[in-house]
Amino acid sequence: MLAKGRALAAMNIVYGVSGEGLGHVFEALEIVPLLRGDGHNVRVLTFGDRACSSLAEFQPTRIEGVHLFFDAPGLSLWKTLRQNRNFFPFYLRNGRRLVRELAEFRPDLFITAYEPFTTLAAHCLRRPLISMDNQNELCHMPRPRGSDAFAFNLARWATRLVTCGAAEYIVKSFGRRSPSGERVHLVAPIIQREIRRLQPANGPHVLVYLTKPNPGLVEVLQSIPETFVVYGQRRAGEDRNVLYRVQGPGYLRDLASCKAIVGTTGFSLIADSIYLKKPYFGVPLKKQFEQKHNAEFLRSSGLGEYSETISREKLERFFAHLPGYREKLAKIDLDPAEQEVTLRRLIALHGPKPAPAPEGGFTVSCPEI
Repeated sequence: MLAKGRALAAMNIVYGVSGEGLGHVFEALEIVPLLRGDGHNVRVLTFGDRACSSLAEFQPTRIEGVHLFFDAPGLSLWKTLRQNRNFFPFYLRNGRRLVRELAEFRPDLFITAYEPFTTLAAHCLRRPLISMDNQNELCHMPRPRGSDAFAFNLARWATRLVTCGAAEYIVKSFGRRSPSGERVHLVAPIIQREIRRLQPANGPHVLVYLTKPNPGLVEVLQSIPETFVVYGQRRAGEDRNVLYRVQGPGYLRDLASCKAIVGTTGFSLIADSIYLKKPYFGVPLKKQFEQKHNAEFLRSSGLGEYSETISREKLERFFAHLPGYREKLAKIDLDPAEQEVTLRRLIALHGPKPAPAPEGGFTVSCPEI
């Protein structure tokens, strides 16, 4: 809330969005209109075809980023390094030009949604940086007992590198542990407004969302007397009790009316499932600690179950316990606007001080650098 007699300072904000997966992209679809509605000028940076297409209305500057690659055993470091071999040459050729273009934008503040070039540019231009992601939770927790030490430390190292030196850390968390520093702000994850408008019901089908091909899982689904609506496989059609659909307007309808969700354990879809009170069976991508961490939350909270090696018996046991999961979900109160409120407060804290307004009203002023 602005004090009476103070003007709202319009800022130039650079917002870097990770294009690996779509969680940060969906978040940006909410955050950018929010910031622009507050009078700020926002320049978006992102990478990857899907991210650039999804954020096209904001005319993003396309940069280069790191994509993760998997093989049968799980996350492959060798394949990831090999497939991202253009990352460093791109910035050797274009890094200085990009920083110069950002300087011409005269930014007051940078926000990184797990995007490393934005972090680097903020430090080069000596502007405040706000980090906003769920991955930083890993940097403020001990390694879970029995977890893979290498995968855990790799995830923490990557997170610290990508978001190093931020003035503030907005950390989306389901567990809501106590923060380990005054600059760390644990918040409930943002929920898209189109999800908030849905009227959930328990229909006859199970929604399945897979970010990578999983033929073994499809075979298991076909052995169970349920109807499964599958997204993320880039195909449409029907194969016995499995209905393949491509992303579109029908996805929200299928999400709202499903009786449960089966899918990889990305943070955003789990957040949507909690908000809509949908039990979740997680199939985490192997050797990716963040996915395993999210899956463990489902089990420990009683909101769902998970398995890296799925079977008919495990899924049928999950379906048999749906009433119990729904009972736990009914007790969860997730505030979908908490992240927005926190971001606005921190932007006001680190942005240029507003100029005094004439008596009797507010003015909008552009700060000088």
